[in-house]
Amino acid sequence: MIVCLDDPSDYETARPQLARLNAELVVERTPGPLSRALGRPSITVADRFGSVGLSKATASVEQIRRELEGFELACPECGPQAWGDPGS
Repeated sequence: MIVCLDDPSDYETARPQLARLNAELVVERTPGPLSRALGRPSITVADRFGSVGLSKATASVEQIRRELEGFELACPECGPQAWGDPGS
């Protein structure tokens, strides 16, 4: 997850919650290469393969959490496919 904002404190506060969803938070507080590439202000959530699930100027931590949960469920190595047959 990449946050390009002057004040990313809400997201930094949520860092432990995001980490539990296997998310790494990258913050760019001042305009730089990430802002040039993604826009500013911007919140970008992508999976480890580079698929972007959310790209907005602003997003609540709850929106981000839901997107990350969707990535977890879709992941063949960590989602329901990996859980196995519950009847066995």
